[in-house]
Amino acid sequence: MYLDKPMRDHVLLQAIARVNRPYPNPRGGQKRIGLVVDYVGVLRDLRTALQFDSSDVSGAIEDLDRLMDDFRERLAAATRDYLNVGPQSEARIPADTTTEHGPGHPGADEHPEQVVYTRFFDPEKRKEFFASFKDLEDLWEILSPSAELRDHIDIFKRLTLLYTAVRSAYSDRPVLVGDLAVKTRKLVQEEAASSGLGLRARTVTFDVRTVRALQDEAGPVEAKVFNLVRGLRQEVEDDSAMAPVLRPLRARAEAVLESMQKRTTAGLEAMTLLDALAGEKEAAVEAAQDSDLTPRAFAAYWALRNDEGLGPSGPRQAVQGADEHLRARLEGARRSPTRRTSAARRDPGTPASSVMRPRDVQTPARGRPASPWPPGGPASGRPSRR
Repeated sequence: MYLDKPMRDHVLLQAIARVNRPYPNPRGGQKRIGLVVDYVGVLRDLRTALQFDSSDVSGAIEDLDRLMDDFRERLAAATRDYLNVGPQSEARIPADTTTEHGPGHPGADEHPEQVVYTRFFDPEKRKEFFASFKDLEDLWEILSPSAELRDHIDIFKRLTLLYTAVRSAYSDRPVLVGDLAVKTRKLVQEEAASSGLGLRARTVTFDVRTVRALQDEAGPVEAKVFNLVRGLRQEVEDDSAMAPVLRPLRARAEAVLESMQKRTTAGLEAMTLLDALAGEKEAAVEAAQDSDLTPRAFAAYWALRNDEGLGPSGPRQAVQGADEHLRARLEGARRSPTRRTSAARRDPGTPASSVMRPRDVQTPARGRPASPWPPGGPASGRPSRR
């Protein structure tokens, strides 16, 4: 809004409120700020004009110069906390594949993963980083395209790519730039797409062979543990038949990951525990393939197989009996005349002659004589009243 004439009291209040009115654009984005360009100095006397306590209107409208100063301070703090790390004095993000030794150096690909999975392995650290970046992003959206931002584009772009890399690394599915604001997204979208950023989240198969292969690979153990657990989560989601059997294993794998994040379990110990879980998973999958039980029945059997109170053959007999009982009940429900009648009524293409109807049964009311009319209702030749 452009202010080119004096305003006071409720008129000024309405003008500010109109600028800050929410507006969802057609692509689903939300307007975050409103911009007021003051030509006549109305906003200098804002508190006096509105006659409010200064604390009531604090933050309702801010000078862009003050916001620029705030942006510089926050950017410097974020650079110090999140970019100036490690012996190379900067966090190499996935889009940057060079080191001081030049492109293609072995450390170029390893350093980003080291930063993402060591500095941000703690969930609280990730929350702090995400909150810090979102504050910076809000200021960038307000101030852009100010010429004063030119000196800060490279640093802010690196922070944005680091943020996207961390979000993608710790998400169950790849994240590109979907949750970035409009101007921030435009700043990094082309570079992110060309570098594969957001598609670098590694999902591996959760089995004994993969676990042992990862144990011999170089790289942070935190990344290996997180990627294995993510692979198991994905398998539970994709394989509905084995999901009842895999869910308890997933819960135990996530407990291992959580204890590692709390630093109560060391990395090598976590890999050993996941190796044992992978062995259990392979045994369960092999037993399920050889079993004639339904997936849910097998999941119950697999959970009870070591119950000493049921004996050696008790779990299978109990589960098989319950499974057969349920199947019989379901089959009986399918053959029920009431069920077939309801299904036929729902299907408009069913011929009327094939619809089974229950017999009409009339029960005389207590203390009253039975109706003289036949079960089908009054006949056409009913007695006339004379």
